[in-house]
Amino acid sequence: MQTANQVVEIQETRGFPLETNTLGTSEPIIRLRDVMKIYTTGAGDFTAINGITLDIHAAEFLGVIGKSGAGKTTLLNMISGVSKISSGEVLFFPTMNGDNSKDEAAISVHSMDENQLAAWRGHNMGIVYQTFELMPQLNLLKNIMLPQDFAGIYQPRISAERAMELLEIVELTEHAYKLPAHISGGQKQRIAIARALVNDPPVILADEPTGNLDTVTAETIFKIFEKLVEDGKTVIMVTHDNNLAARFSRRVFISDGQIVSRNGHRGNDGDDFDQINRERIAEKNALEKAESLDISTENLRMTQASGTDETERLQIPAAPENSKISKTGDAAIILNDVVKTYVNAAGAFTALKGISLQMNYGQFISIVGKSGSGKSTLLNMLTGIDYPTSGEVIVGGEHIYNMSESKRALWRGRNIGIVFQFFQLLPTLTLLENTMLPMDYCDIYPTNERPERAMELLEKVGLKEVANQVPSSVSSGQQQSAAIARALATDPPIIMADEPTGNLDSRSADIILRLFSDMARQGKTILIVTHDPSFTKHTDQTVILSDGEIIDDAVARALPLLKHPQMLKATHQAEKKIYLPGATIIEQGQPVEHFFMIANGEVEVVLKNPGCPELALARLGKGQFFGDVELMHNEESIASVRAAYSGPVELSLLPKESFEDLLNRSPSTQEVVEKVAKKRLEENLAQNGDCE
Repeated sequence: MQTANQVVEIQETRGFPLETNTLGTSEPIIRLRDVMKIYTTGAGDFTAINGITLDIHAAEFLGVIGKSGAGKTTLLNMISGVSKISSGEVLFFPTMNGDNSKDEAAISVHSMDENQLAAWRGHNMGIVYQTFELMPQLNLLKNIMLPQDFAGIYQPRISAERAMELLEIVELTEHAYKLPAHISGGQKQRIAIARALVNDPPVILADEPTGNLDTVTAETIFKIFEKLVEDGKTVIMVTHDNNLAARFSRRVFISDGQIVSRNGHRGNDGDDFDQINRERIAEKNALEKAESLDISTENLRMTQASGTDETERLQIPAAPENSKISKTGDAAIILNDVVKTYVNAAGAFTALKGISLQMNYGQFISIVGKSGSGKSTLLNMLTGIDYPTSGEVIVGGEHIYNMSESKRALWRGRNIGIVFQFFQLLPTLTLLENTMLPMDYCDIYPTNERPERAMELLEKVGLKEVANQVPSSVSSGQQQSAAIARALATDPPIIMADEPTGNLDSRSADIILRLFSDMARQGKTILIVTHDPSFTKHTDQTVILSDGEIIDDAVARALPLLKHPQMLKATHQAEKKIYLPGATIIEQGQPVEHFFMIANGEVEVVLKNPGCPELALARLGKGQFFGDVELMHNEESIASVRAAYSGPVELSLLPKESFEDLLNRSPSTQEVVEKVAKKRLEENLAQNGDCE
């Protein structure tokens, strides 16, 4: 048997793997022998793969079918070496000339160390995931070239030519220089397939690649895979959909970590390969006949599919002396009347409706809103990934949409660190290599210093011990910490995070939030997009979006129990006013026609009665309100209110009729305001009594 060192030497000598055999041979390209995978958890051991023995043949389209939790993805991870086996053996046959049933020609996948495994995988395995895993800040051409870079065979001109050839195969050449955000989900999946092919690997692993796609787009993906098999590639595809069974040249049904044969009995690789090929030809003929008779091929495939349809059961490094961070309080981001309108077959849809906003350096800012409120669209405006229809976006003093696409991509890499909900770590690269990615593509720091810089960042987020592991080998919290380390790789002054804790448990989420708070204290601007309003207690500034508009912060703070559409309505109805220091806002004994909410500054509430000195009752600040007693009890003002002498005060004034309508529509808000008004009235009466 070849040693791991010999494997690496072979790959380095030949550049690309040898061609696979043509369809119809019985020679294995991959052999699994009694493979076990056991996870150890706090609740005990869990067996995900239970003694699977399986031969995977060259140039076959193998379907691995089963419910959620059956062990399908774990099986793919065993084959690719992304996750370590507990026992058994996975063999890969690099040459296909002769009888490969003899193990002398085989490479033991799990006997290699991490570096050897990464080199082997880069040349021999192309992996396609359901969630695409494209780098959002790189154009499609550069996304395709990524594996060549990390396989050490990247050559600018040749690699670009190879990427363009693959774009032609997946019919997306006209989109080569677009960012992933500018294409559809189906097009992203085709790009992921092209990237998986860039090193010309003999084996393609596809994990639910059509799971999020419509039927027409899914059919396009299937045809690409079928063409690859015709060209001699081995494609292994995981799916939960039994209706797809007839599309594969062979299928393996898996349940509870074991292979289940087509007749329901547990077995190991029970299908005869030649028999499967005969069945495949018969199925193809039947489909052609059905088409000639104008019979629905989809219905025919569904009746031929086996089984019944089943559903899927710290501390952050201090900024270096040459850091780009501006002084705390300087404007990091300015938006002036930003509008984003999408036009489709159904008409025009405006996702952002005249957003004006300022966010400063050294602040931890949350953007909150329900699904569809415009949060992700706003984030795309701020990162330069998508274009505003109108308006102005200024980030770090740069009018980013005055830049060319290529210049903006370089600017983004150096100035914006992006953290995503699903981490977007490349699964076949170690955490260290993932962290180095932005340095490579922005050409920041000398090449020999990048590993050390990446290791320092991983150490600061508590990942030094797992730096050389691939993402699937660590927890979700650790993957998110690695994504943060990657976002810091170019020392950007601004970090933007899209639902970064959405897939984490509460403990891991708290750790991430503390990391962000630490970075803000060191002068970076941290902007977190979330649907969870409880995050606002951790942040310095909160931007609440509803239906593409920003809710007045004074309304949101003063009346937090209102639903977002109600807040937005109050925002439209409220009038903004600024009062200079000492200016009277409400005169005691006069009618009150508005509900006052404090946006910025402070007010003084004073009692003025004949024969008594002026008495200070309260000092109210940002987020508080007044005028409630008078509006709730239909009284004239029981005290005077003026702007504090310390500075001007900015108020949002809600008309009496609008205020009463909101309370009628929000009983919880009415209850809170009534309690505050009752307490204030009692305090006022007590003070009047003392004076008399």
